[in-house]
Amino acid sequence: MPEQPSPRQFALPRRALASYVKNLIGGGFEVATPHLPASPDAQLVLYLAGGASLLGAPDGRLPQAFLSGPTMAPRHFGVEPGSSFMSAVFRPSGVLHCFGIPADCLGGASVPLDALVGSSEAARLQEELQAAKVFRERVRILEEFLLRRADAGARQAAPLPQLSFERLFMPVGELADGLGLGVRQFERRFLAHHGVALRDFRRLARFARALSLLMQGPDRPGLAAAALEAGYVDQAHFSRDFRQFVGDTPSHFLASREDAASGYRFWAFGRDELDSFLR
Repeated sequence: MPEQPSPRQFALPRRALASYVKNLIGGGFEVATPHLPASPDAQLVLYLAGGASLLGAPDGRLPQAFLSGPTMAPRHFGVEPGSSFMSAVFRPSGVLHCFGIPADCLGGASVPLDALVGSSEAARLQEELQAAKVFRERVRILEEFLLRRADAGARQAAPLPQLSFERLFMPVGELADGLGLGVRQFERRFLAHHGVALRDFRRLARFARALSLLMQGPDRPGLAAAALEAGYVDQAHFSRDFRQFVGDTPSHFLASREDAASGYRFWAFGRDELDSFLR
């Protein structure tokens, strides 16, 4: 019988990585078929034991180590028993700075890590993570890898300052003028740093904020209040986005999120984790 993976653990990155990385997560899976929503975040994932497949895809087997970009659709996975992983969730610009490639090159694919850094470096990272005995040691190993990559990738990245949630929704002309760029130049640079066009990223960011509000436990706001706080015109607008980005209704999601057999169980983040996704 396979060893049961440890519960999921979470860490904020060290200061030198905080401009590029939101958080680092490791552990196992409580459910065999996790269901993940659309997301504005790129992510590096390394399976340390077992593995997973993307359900519904013709060749859905995921690489043992891969980089994925923002997604505009939900994803369903099948996970092998005893699987465990480490991951780094990137801020906008993180992929460009750490790997030297525009984030929009990832598209919706899961790009094998060895295709980006070479087979020997990818294998060495995975071996070091597998040999580490505790989560904090895995965090240190992954951070040091990303710091080395950031030193190499930053030289190739045209700068684009981080945009706060409020500034993200300013008219594109004002955003471009504030950076001394033309609109088309700003849009190209935004796509390279964020992985999706400004219009799509706005939708994903607004949805992620509303979803985080709904996941805050017993004191969470109601659907209408969460929608308005995240910037939706009304609850119906939020519900349309929710159905696209989750593939379900908000009410059914909330009713089944704590069900141990639900694919939503993997989303049971704590308050600190939720806040880190929105910083």
